[in-house]
Amino acid sequence: MKAAFWRFAHQHYQNRTPLLIVDAAAFTWFGFFVLIYAAALLAGWLPNFIEALVGLMLVGGPLMVGVLHRRIRIEAAKAPDALYRKRLLTNR
Repeated sequence: MKAAFWRFAHQHYQNRTPLLIVDAAAFTWFGFFVLIYAAALLAGWLPNFIEALVGLMLVGGPLMVGVLHRRIRIEAAKAPDALYRKRLLTNR
């Protein structure tokens, strides 16, 4: 799984730098829906299975995208060929 992730990162970000705004957008989306669902739960709302599943996707999806994109951005900032080296390292 690591190899596939770093292969994806290298393919998509070898010629361009990852933008900080993508991280900010993902974490803002995550924060907004955490606040909405937390307020609803505090108000006494109890979700059924489908509502809980949708809530997890609205909260967990952007969080996962934000964290993974941040890892790519941090690795890419180390050196111009850092993503390539990371890709080779995980394929071994």
